[in-house]
Amino acid sequence: MTLNELQQQLSSQKIDACIITRHNQFLGQDILPSENRIHQLSGFSGSAGTLLVFKDKAYLFTDGRYEIQAARETNPEQIEVVITNGQSLGTWMQNNLRENKLKIGYNPWCHSVSETDFWKRALKNIEFVELPELLADSLLDKKEVDIFEHDITFAGVSMDEKISLLTEFMKKNQLGGFLLTSCDSVSWLLNLRSNCLPDTPILRAFAFVNALGEVSLFTNDFNQLEHELKNYKNQNIGLDCKHAPRALFSLMKKYKIWIENLPDPIQAWKAVKNPIEISNLKQAHLRDGVSLVRLLIWLEQNYAGKTELDVVQKIHELRQENTNFYSESFDTIAGFGANGAVVHYHPQTETNLELKDGSLLLLDSGAQYYDGTTDVTRTIAIGAPTPEMIRDYTLVLKSHIALATACFPEGTSGLALDAIARAPLWKCGKNYNHGTGHGVGFFLNVHEGPNSISSRNSQTPLAENMITSIEPGYYKENHYGIRIENMARVISCNNPEFELPMLGFETLTLVPLDKQLIDKYLLTREEQDWLNCYHQQVFEQLSPLLNPQEQNWLRQACAPLD
Repeated sequence: MTLNELQQQLSSQKIDACIITRHNQFLGQDILPSENRIHQLSGFSGSAGTLLVFKDKAYLFTDGRYEIQAARETNPEQIEVVITNGQSLGTWMQNNLRENKLKIGYNPWCHSVSETDFWKRALKNIEFVELPELLADSLLDKKEVDIFEHDITFAGVSMDEKISLLTEFMKKNQLGGFLLTSCDSVSWLLNLRSNCLPDTPILRAFAFVNALGEVSLFTNDFNQLEHELKNYKNQNIGLDCKHAPRALFSLMKKYKIWIENLPDPIQAWKAVKNPIEISNLKQAHLRDGVSLVRLLIWLEQNYAGKTELDVVQKIHELRQENTNFYSESFDTIAGFGANGAVVHYHPQTETNLELKDGSLLLLDSGAQYYDGTTDVTRTIAIGAPTPEMIRDYTLVLKSHIALATACFPEGTSGLALDAIARAPLWKCGKNYNHGTGHGVGFFLNVHEGPNSISSRNSQTPLAENMITSIEPGYYKENHYGIRIENMARVISCNNPEFELPMLGFETLTLVPLDKQLIDKYLLTREEQDWLNCYHQQVFEQLSPLLNPQEQNWLRQACAPLD
């Protein structure tokens, strides 16, 4: 269906507008290209977007990561791009559509209970109409999926132990069951994974767990789910309304089930990694670091005539050689020169740039290993960098170090920490239009809540043994992009002299930083010490896994600043 065809259907059904989301019934989960209605209708390929389609115009809502990309990929005569900056679609409609009497359609499988409740409370002048038939192809691709067990040697805790945690939670809250609608919760609880998505080994399914710990799993047979729910009439059933589609809520109401709106407890449990997961993850980062070092050596010696897509292919080949490799954890971002300024740029044949002297390559990549998920960004000088590039890179490095070395009280949210990373850039009148850090799953989603470090919607307190990225950046449109990203573990940094329990970060990523891009005179002594210690750690841990020539290269790359 084209945008024009959809607009014609709105006219024929006497609907003023409709909302098209990138979601399917598993809200917020990655999707297959065949499921991406936003791309089909608008041409926008980013990972965050919503369309509000009127009969004669459409609005594309996305965030600051995609400001440049959305403008490039959409037709301005048909679509107006709106950068949300944390504002929800509902708030935008409240501010911009308050004077109109409108009828707006939406698919109840693709929006949460909480979101649609807000619309109906805040927008009394708008009649929201459920249109599951019109928007039915927002749902899952019908391809066959292989489901497999995530072995206990990797997961660290058995399915039975995890289910016991959930039944205790239900007992405490006097529930007859809990309907889990987040795929990562279901996958973690049952220690199951699948090949349904190319880079995310998640099982896309709902799960109903009753008070006895009996589990019913639902992938795409919703008649079976309805049949199961019929058995719980007049019982209290837990449901996280922030992450449950409106259609499920309506189905439970139909069978007179008492819905307890409770946060999905698994989200918090799985965010705190167990000791076996931590140990495995460190091993995964060792192997991943070796692959990145070999990539950096290859680049230094062979960049002439190579392209962005050559870099993507090379890092894939190097990672594929590793023990426990499963897939990439996302499509590799390899942006050279002006392409690097597009925050989530992915090279395509028509955009693929050749690497040439005098600019920067931004390389953001990661892997799914059975024993952990990685995500690392390095910015690499191709040829001699300019003084401006060196200054901007050093500012981003200062921002990274500021957060990597932060010590903060227990209970501190990512919102409070975000400003620590931005402060060195702010002092120079610079900023970046994306979050500073995201939670990372364990052989699950590379971007995974509930924890994040951002100026928007990051209220969850960080806790010991959570995993987060730390990734400040700077982007000069039409010139270059800079980002430095490491994964870090939240650790205790208590001191007998402290009055409060304190937390800090332990860096997990082991990949050298490009010293050509560092102006040591812009770094404080403490910042230089951090960099030298980090490089010493990289060399000590990776060099035993390298051959003598690679060791010599890494020794130079990790040598202390003069």
